[in-house]
Amino acid sequence: MITFPRVLSSEWGKLVSLRSTWITLGAAAVLAVGLAGAIGYGVHHAVEGDDPPPALSEAVGSAFLPIDFFALVFGVFGVLQMTGEYGSGLIRATLTAVPRRWPVAVAKAVVQTAVTLPVMAVTALGSFLVCQAFLGDDGASLGDPGVPGAIVGAAFSPVLVGLIGLGVGMALRHTAGAITTLVAALFIIPVLLGPALPGDMEENAMKYVPTVAGQAMYSVGGGGQPFETLSPGASAAVMVGWAALLLTGGVALLLRRDA
Repeated sequence: MITFPRVLSSEWGKLVSLRSTWITLGAAAVLAVGLAGAIGYGVHHAVEGDDPPPALSEAVGSAFLPIDFFALVFGVFGVLQMTGEYGSGLIRATLTAVPRRWPVAVAKAVVQTAVTLPVMAVTALGSFLVCQAFLGDDGASLGDPGVPGAIVGAAFSPVLVGLIGLGVGMALRHTAGAITTLVAALFIIPVLLGPALPGDMEENAMKYVPTVAGQAMYSVGGGGQPFETLSPGASAAVMVGWAALLLTGGVALLLRRDA
């Protein structure tokens, strides 16, 4: 009998048994922490050259600048969890074994979160500590207001982008098209959308764009944004909403289409 725990176990085995999973996540984590350190060193060097020391929001923002890169990696990672099976033809065997189909999608989302969240938690904390070590007395500390929440937001934001990627991959099924759509939604459309909207509408609409909401999750006092954003908690709710919407749409299409 096919039960959800068995489907979950199967999806777990598929993901963790791939060497590429750990190489990709490990390399991205090391690169993110290394870039955070390099940015901290650069800011410290600029301060020594008579630039003003960074404010709290700027010091925290410097640590998490590489998170945007990590979000893209996780988004593509999510896309490949679904499109990879379509490309190899394994999806036919998967859906034949689980004819109700929706447990497959739910299991993939649960397993992907279980694998990526610990990696991202270590990366976010490591990026913060390394960057602030280079900043020295001009940096932030874990006890500063808003810093623990920013670290938590930096851990969760890319994971939610990964779930968005999983939903896009489920809906489109083809790797190239899904990745192109994801990149356009995260990086190209927001750049074009802002100038295309009137001032007040831009201010209101951009808060709900996934990229902007994701960045606001790990900001302190809205630092680093060219316009006012929602609070980190409200931005997290927006990101959860986007992930839920795209996953629901992906599941609906999965149920209706042939493998």
